[in-house]
Amino acid sequence: MTNKIEEKIKKITQYIFLPSKPQKADLAIVFGSRHEEPIYKVFSLYNQKLISKILLSGGNNKKTKKNEALTMYKKLIKLGVNKKDIILENKSTNSLENVLFSKKIIKAKIGFENIKKIIAIVKHYHSRRALMTLKKHFPKSVKIFPVSYQVYGFTKNNWFKKNIGREKVLSELEKIKKYLKRGDIEEL
Repeated sequence: MTNKIEEKIKKITQYIFLPSKPQKADLAIVFGSRHEEPIYKVFSLYNQKLISKILLSGGNNKKTKKNEALTMYKKLIKLGVNKKDIILENKSTNSLENVLFSKKIIKAKIGFENIKKIIAIVKHYHSRRALMTLKKHFPKSVKIFPVSYQVYGFTKNNWFKKNIGREKVLSELEKIKKYLKRGDIEEL
């Protein structure tokens, strides 16, 4: 690879992949997914007592036809999470809806005045856009931290070597440009 290409890959990697920051928070928001990784990620945080409330966000998945939030809910209950500690948002079909619909539920059920820190459970290559969406629409008084998980068999260190990695990461870059222009997200 030429230095120019290597430099571009390095820039994209640093921009797209945010560091995971597990820490004590008032709430975890799990962005919808058909993958099981976010279930185990949020369960681990719950078990470590870093979070006491979990908001599962996600409507019907286009590929599986299953409701993402409900599927995650059932698995978390089986793992031992107390039902009273889980809040469902099961209508959203994209990241913006995950955030907007979750915002309404938080206002109604918890109140943002009772939330200081939120952990966002997100795919590793989606962490920046998810946080940019939360930053745009959530109160500035709430600190938001990503805790990411890997899917599709690529990492931040090798995404450019795999077709699926290039496809997912470069698609994120395009979505970020498009949604910034539209005003749906805000730069971190």
